Amino acid sequence: MKRIADYRAKHKDILYDLLPEQEKDAIVNHNVVNVLTNRDHKGRRVLLINVGATWNPSKVNADQLLRILYLIHLAALLEPETQIRGAVVVMDYKGLGMKQISAFTPAFAMKLMAFIQDAMPMRLKEVHFINNPIMFSIVWKIIKPLVKEKLSKRIHFHGSKMESLHQFIPPSHLPTDYGGTLPAIDYTGRDWYPAIEEHVEHIKKWNSCGKV
Repeated sequence: MKRIADYRAKHKDILYDLLPEQEKDAIVNHNVVNVLTNRDHKGRRVLLINVGATWNPSKVNADQLLRILYLIHLAALLEPETQIRGAVVVMDYKGLGMKQISAFTPAFAMKLMAFIQDAMPMRLKEVHFINNPIMFSIVWKIIKPLVKEKLSKRIHFHGSKMESLHQFIPPSHLPTDYGGTLPAIDYTGRDWYPAIEEHVEHIKKWNSCGKV
């Protein structure tokens, strides 16, 4: 709790007293972050982050993306199975262009990596980069120096080869969007936002941690 309280204090400009309603529009209407309805074969939550063409930084800026991830992870603390088995992140860079790359500044990369590696209360088991085009190398040059050894071992690059992703998450637990056998994703944050909103009191409690 101290680590996340310290992180929140350091970045109080974007996280102070953050509540779901403040990012409702970003979650409900822009589909930058999604969560598979099913768990994977190891019982882990699978978080989808669409940072390619789906992401319009003029509608959802980089700090908002971090705020959404922060809220999701606080809500996930109430899932005992997620706390035990952890979570997997799939970052989809399909259609990545200069608009998205320009939003991915070194300052944002530092905040994101600090959260993932030093403050995130949920156990992150794997990070998968998919549909990453050649220009993704620009993003990776920003991120790579900030990645510690522990996280580095959990990051996997697949490009457009879904069979590579299937070595970690079998097709039986993935939608057809990712070469799986489950139905295509037909849901967005509009469907799971109410689950976040239900936990407002829990989020308020976390917001109070570390306050004097």
